Amino acid sequence: MARKVGQIIARGDRRWLIRVYLGLDHETKKRNYHNRTVRGSMQEAQAYLTKKLRERDLGRDLEGAKITLNEYLDRWIQTAVKPRVREKTCHDYEGMLRRYIRPNLGETVLAAMRPLDVQATYQQMIERGLSSRNVRYTHVVLKSAMRQALRWHLLLENPADGVKIPQQLRGEMRRSP
Repeated sequence: MARKVGQIIARGDRRWLIRVYLGLDHETKKRNYHNRTVRGSMQEAQAYLTKKLRERDLGRDLEGAKITLNEYLDRWIQTAVKPRVREKTCHDYEGMLRRYIRPNLGETVLAAMRPLDVQATYQQMIERGLSSRNVRYTHVVLKSAMRQALRWHLLLENPADGVKIPQQLRGEMRRSP
């Protein structure tokens, strides 16, 4: 009898635990699973399970690379940014990431990043008194890095996509004398 490769387990009202069997860990000989709680209808849970099973069958690593955001950003700067932008732009990106993103999210495993983590980081920036322009520029840089992680198949979804960024305030137009 074949082992189940995917399960949907009810976890309350409109909450479902999705489990996808990933195989045995070579070192510990324990079974590995991708576990995620999905809120919504049974059809949404089934759609999520189907998507994850398809990705597993295509050979994509559901858990992403086991690297931290800091390690990924270093690699991203070296391989994707430096060859295509001016040196000053590259320094600006590095400075922005060093000041605002790395202290809060740097040690987070890349595949474990969630939109809520990114949103909390932006909220801390606002509470520190930084302008909405700074938050927006930081968001552009981080979103670009996460988009590249998607292309490299290190992530299944972009954690910067579900984030609400502050509106940039525009000054009132004035007439010149």
